[in-house]
Amino acid sequence: SSGINAEYGDDSDDSSDNTVADLLDEERLRPSFAGPSGRVSVFQGKEPTNGHCYSSDSDEDEGSLQNDQMNSILAPITAEHVRATSGKGLQAAGREEPDFEELERYFPNHQMSIFIGTWNMHSEKDVPMLVNDFLMPPECELLQDMYVVGTQECSPHRREWEVTVQATLGPTHVLVRSESLGDIHLMVLVRREMIWVMRDVQSCTVACGAGGVMRNKGAVSIILTVFGTSILLVTAHLRAHASKVKERNYETERIATSLDFSRYPQEKHHQGIFDKVDCVFWFGDLNYRNTCKRHTAEDAISRGDLQPLLECDQLIQQVREKQTLAGFSEATISFPPTFKFDPGTSNYDTSTKQRVPSWTDRILYRSVEDSITNRTYHHCPSLTSSDHRPVFGVYLVTLKPSPISLTIRAASGWFDKRAYAQGMKRRQYVQKTRSSLSPTATKEQFKQPSLIMKAVHGPAKVIASHKRSSVCSVM
Repeated sequence: SSGINAEYGDDSDDSSDNTVADLLDEERLRPSFAGPSGRVSVFQGKEPTNGHCYSSDSDEDEGSLQNDQMNSILAPITAEHVRATSGKGLQAAGREEPDFEELERYFPNHQMSIFIGTWNMHSEKDVPMLVNDFLMPPECELLQDMYVVGTQECSPHRREWEVTVQATLGPTHVLVRSESLGDIHLMVLVRREMIWVMRDVQSCTVACGAGGVMRNKGAVSIILTVFGTSILLVTAHLRAHASKVKERNYETERIATSLDFSRYPQEKHHQGIFDKVDCVFWFGDLNYRNTCKRHTAEDAISRGDLQPLLECDQLIQQVREKQTLAGFSEATISFPPTFKFDPGTSNYDTSTKQRVPSWTDRILYRSVEDSITNRTYHHCPSLTSSDHRPVFGVYLVTLKPSPISLTIRAASGWFDKRAYAQGMKRRQYVQKTRSSLSPTATKEQFKQPSLIMKAVHGPAKVIASHKRSSVCSVM
């Protein structure tokens, strides 16, 4: 078996429903519900009294049918409500009317939170067991509804990386789609409840390497619809070197006009897919550089004054002049450049090339009717294995309703069951390792490679397992 299965005692062929059910029980977590901002909150005590009852304490007669139903972990549905809305349901099914009630049941404020993350991993073979600092940074008190993680120069053990992200987020989220192009990788995880309101999930890749066929540069994209809002996610790895601005602009245009999904077919003399979808997130190692001198950059960073660097940023200049990604926005950059570091250190490039520190890793977005709001935009300085630092942003997306008949009929209802099972096994392993440490163990002791890094001993089997892995409907 592969390294992960050997270490966690998991049988790679075990994909029974009981396995996942047992893992959920062992996690001992209560169901998650949307908070005021649409983000996940996991309650381990009394749940909020928002018109639904989840408590098992009641003064009513235990034999009462009503009391039995109120003890369910699911929100009760009254027969009176169903009778009162039966006509409305038929009208919605027949006339395809938007169903605001169903949208508000999931997202009372019509807003969904999305975490967008990008990291050039420098082709590291060792994959972190967990990436808490990246996916659950101090800026985020709650988990988000959707997690989108794009990597460039991704670890060759991509299945291990997917399991790492699944294990980090835990049982409240599931992997619904992943796609790769060479060493560019993209994955999407959502709250378990959302698989029934998400539809039309498709992926597409565009190569931009030598001759337009090499896969070391290009983009991976995933498109999906949540209720009535379509969202396009594109992670890209563009041409390197400071002098290649025009080449990067060309690759961006080529990607934008080559993305082709069956639901959004390209038209002759098309202008790309951007105008056909509600929201677009464009992120990755875009490789735009700072044009100032090295000593100028170092001085600005040491003083904590980033403005001189921002004025020399190629991407800001190109977007402002509408030479690339016209109509896209980017949140204010308030963190130091994320490239280029000596791997394993916090030192900018000390090689003979002395590269100028730059913000090569970026997240941009555009939307119809300004339906995207940025909440935070930052980097993760604690992951130092690569010459890049991860960058992340949290966004609120205003959703449109859709006919409930269309939402349920076309919902994917699928998730990667094997990644889920392996991720939960890894969480158990990490928790066991933590409990075995001395109560006086320091944070530095816990960060030893033997505890947080995992070498994969059977990469061929891991890759084969990834190709065999199936997706499974939630029962």
